[in-house]
Amino acid sequence: MAKTVFHVKQDGVQFYLNTESSSPNSRTRNRYRLLKTENFGRDKSGWVQVGSTVGQELIATTTDKERFEACMKTFAGKRAHQYHDRAVIRGTPGKWEGEAFPVRVTHSRDASVSLHTENLTSQEGASGHERS
Repeated sequence: MAKTVFHVKQDGVQFYLNTESSSPNSRTRNRYRLLKTENFGRDKSGWVQVGSTVGQELIATTTDKERFEACMKTFAGKRAHQYHDRAVIRGTPGKWEGEAFPVRVTHSRDASVSLHTENLTSQEGASGHERS
């Protein structure tokens, strides 16, 4: 699980340094991800992977101004990965939507679930005869 090591901001630009977990048998040192947002967190610029040496140097800086400048330099020196929309990864809603999980707000035209559909899995009154 990722853990935020530090957060630094200046003039609407923010940097977050998160730890990145690795498998225990990989014999690699700690790695970090440096994330950048702009416009007071509204625009996500992306993230870069940072090695253990550079990550420790960023952590060791004392003032926020020095840390912000070091983050800018590190972020500019690498090609940033873009954020991905996690709703696309989860897939389209299924028949179970609203039963086992809360109803999801979808933004696509081919959403298969309406907010006003009735419960199709209910067995009450489904058959014409009932036992007495």
